[in-house]
Amino acid sequence: MEKLKEDDGLSQKIRKLIINSNGHSPSLDQAAACFHMSARTLHRHLKQEGTSYKEILESVTHQLAKEYLRNTALNIQEVSYLLGYSDQANFRRAFKRMGGMTPSEYRKANSD
Repeated sequence: MEKLKEDDGLSQKIRKLIINSNGHSPSLDQAAACFHMSARTLHRHLKQEGTSYKEILESVTHQLAKEYLRNTALNIQEVSYLLGYSDQANFRRAFKRMGGMTPSEYRKANSD
């Protein structure tokens, strides 16, 4: 029953919004507009849930990156582009910060 309550939370709805955005993640203002509230109100609601828009965005991006690296033959540059990074170096730094290893290290560790 707790899981059902979690799934209805604003943070879960934002996760779905980001996943469905096809690599063009909405800004905080755009996400807030989707839920008919101001960015400040969205920020306040997420804070009550113990998270932030930035944390959700980074989490979703990292999960999608891991999925692409594990299950596709896309090169790292293509993965970074799909996730909305303007260059591969930025993607590499963000991935390493979030997961402790580079995309190529992750792919090598998780290949079949």
